[in-house]
Amino acid sequence: MPEITMPRLSDTMQEGTIARWLKKPGDTVSRGDILGEIETDKATMDLEAYDSGVLEQILVQEGETASIGQPIAIIGTGAAAAAQTQQEPPARTAAASNEQRAQPAPPVSSAAPAAPATSGQHEAASAGNGAIKASPLARRMAEEYGLDLSQIHGTGPGGRIVRDDIEDYREQQSTAQTPATTAPTPVAPTSPTQARSPATPVAPATSPAVPADAEVVKMTRVQLLIAKRLTESKQTIPHYYVSSEVDMTDLLTMRQTLNASASEEGEKITVNDLIMKAAALALEKFPEVNSSLKDDFFIRYKHINIGMAVDAPTGLVVPVIRDTNIKGVRSIARESKALIAKARNNKLAPADLEGGTFSVSNLGMMDASTFIAVINPPQAAILAVAAARKQFVPIDGQPVIRDMMTMTLSADHRIISGATVARFLQEVKRLLQNPYSLLG
Repeated sequence: MPEITMPRLSDTMQEGTIARWLKKPGDTVSRGDILGEIETDKATMDLEAYDSGVLEQILVQEGETASIGQPIAIIGTGAAAAAQTQQEPPARTAAASNEQRAQPAPPVSSAAPAAPATSGQHEAASAGNGAIKASPLARRMAEEYGLDLSQIHGTGPGGRIVRDDIEDYREQQSTAQTPATTAPTPVAPTSPTQARSPATPVAPATSPAVPADAEVVKMTRVQLLIAKRLTESKQTIPHYYVSSEVDMTDLLTMRQTLNASASEEGEKITVNDLIMKAAALALEKFPEVNSSLKDDFFIRYKHINIGMAVDAPTGLVVPVIRDTNIKGVRSIARESKALIAKARNNKLAPADLEGGTFSVSNLGMMDASTFIAVINPPQAAILAVAAARKQFVPIDGQPVIRDMMTMTLSADHRIISGATVARFLQEVKRLLQNPYSLLG
């Protein structure tokens, strides 16, 4: 019976979360059908069926996380589902009998009765055969941190222990171990993972305490992973920043001329297309910038694949234009337009997001005067591009109005020296100020 496993949908993906199932058990499935949507560390992507048959069973529910290669559903002939349906009443009867046998005897004294277990705690503690219900990721985390799953309250479907429960429990442990400097004041627990003695009532909460006029919005899986990735980037990469001003007047004039002769089929060139081309050509001369660090080695990439930051509905994504240095600007324009459309419709494929060696983040269209960007690991640098603004510039001793743009390179100091970054920016500037050199 073919198992559907969690696929690897990006080069950095380690696990995925089921955003939603588009098929339900008993549905007929054909090869190529979209079974559901999976949230990864980069985007929400479609889960495609590679076998035909009947969706017999869903093993990982919506909102739950599974590691790569873990079975998440089963496709068969439909016989197993039918057999399961016929056996369900006896199975429920047996479960009910087991539950009755598991009920504690009534207390002899009614002076201080023990607090009964909640239904979620009972389901988490016994799953028919006494096993604790927990997701594979939660089990792995519990083993890694040396936690007793029987002490953790499950908030997943049917009392299942999920990753959030593990993290809440660890956070509560950390808080409990912090020595108090003043006399403790009794406070009602704010998390279902706080201490649960019979004398302390549990006040379950699903969101942090906030002012009455504030709104609590739960982060999506993609937003959580982006936050984690950016935090790791700033904590582990020694960032530094170098800026340069570029006269974009001639480039904007050239772009207007090229677009005036373009067809209406979407071949118009954007400023960002020209900036990516200039960055790619500069990377040919400065391979140190087109590299990464792994253990004690520098990895110098032979291909120049530029990632462009796109503001998608699910969060920031960085689709990649491969071999940008050897493509014409109209080819870059067509490809970037298609990738942006796919990103904004949550249709990016894994191949669209993999293999980037350098990134460009452009906020010029949002009138940003200057900004710096966070490096996208394992890349060595990212170029932040602001808006072109009309300014008076001295030319031959006379003030002349020119379109000036600030660009800032965020670089990994372990890989690139300040002098190399300055020379790289000089080359990007030279190319942008001589824009016809980008068309060769």
